[in-house]
Amino acid sequence: MTDTAAPTPAAPAASAAGNMRPPSRWSLAGREIGRAVVALLVALVATLIIIFFVSKSPVEALGTLLTAPFSKVRTIGTWADEAAKLTVTGLAFGLVFQARQFALGVQGQVYLGALAATYVALSPIGSTPLGMPIAVLAAMVVGGIYGFLPGIAKAKLGANEIVSTLMLNYIAIEIVNYVILHGMAKAGLNYTDNFPATSMLPVLVDRTRIDLGLVFAIVAVLATWFALYRTSWGLKLRLVGHNPRFAEYAGIRSNVIMVSAMTVSGALGGLLGSMLVQGQAFGKLQVLFEGGFAFEGVLVAIVARNRPLAVPIVAMFYAYLRQGAQLMNIRTDVPAEVISVVAALIILLVASQFGLPAWIKRGVMRNRAGATR
Repeated sequence: MTDTAAPTPAAPAASAAGNMRPPSRWSLAGREIGRAVVALLVALVATLIIIFFVSKSPVEALGTLLTAPFSKVRTIGTWADEAAKLTVTGLAFGLVFQARQFALGVQGQVYLGALAATYVALSPIGSTPLGMPIAVLAAMVVGGIYGFLPGIAKAKLGANEIVSTLMLNYIAIEIVNYVILHGMAKAGLNYTDNFPATSMLPVLVDRTRIDLGLVFAIVAVLATWFALYRTSWGLKLRLVGHNPRFAEYAGIRSNVIMVSAMTVSGALGGLLGSMLVQGQAFGKLQVLFEGGFAFEGVLVAIVARNRPLAVPIVAMFYAYLRQGAQLMNIRTDVPAEVISVVAALIILLVASQFGLPAWIKRGVMRNRAGATR
């Protein structure tokens, strides 16, 4: 009778503990998606209020904002093209943010990458079938080198990556503008000759701006996801970003990981530069061609929580609002700068990690605890 099983006082506690399992990865992802959706809805409500105050025909303006990008094949093509470009820049920022480096050098990498692609496109190689791929590769290499510079400056000299990347952005922009105006453009013009057709990204859908850049964006998403979550390099990068001190104890060379992340991010910036100048929207290099795409990638990366598979989804939503705001500016009396209000609100709401008030959370937890008894 001594080996008869008898209930112990710890059994109920163990049962209760078993019912309080840690949240799964899918529940955490759903919570983050819900937070982003709520942020978007709050921003849209604020935009609606602003439109009603500044427009004489607010209903028409709001309808244009919400429906115009999907009204024609041409506008759908523009939406898809901008979403692809925002995806690439969002990946570039998200990669360095994962490594806990607040580097803002994508804009400079875009400019120098576009310049490298232009030199190839306007050279004798540009008129051959190799013109397009070599121009894209040259842009990525130059962008990667320009991303490597602030990385090695921080690793060896302790330079602040925010300051160094911002300064390098200005240097790159002025270099490209000078080369265009004083070396590549004809007198009185601020743009180069048109690229030969062999150096342009092939069109995927006729009479639209959807070109091979869309495929590049999809490949970039998959490659970045694979590198981050299916390779030892990605594991080390994420560990450095989450807990750099533990990474050092584990023998991970944090400086090497940080420099490599900024280099790969620079290559993505260079890819965006080639997508811009070799795409159907441009087909040439001109002064200040970038149009704000680079820094808008910060918004995409923040809302997507730096996760590669979430970046294209956020990019699609933001590109839709961006395109709608531009069409609203053309067709109604509301300025396109309204989209800046939306972007700022989304960043504030998502970056602040807002959620339910604390007293509601406590009530929910009490109800869950009571249900497990």
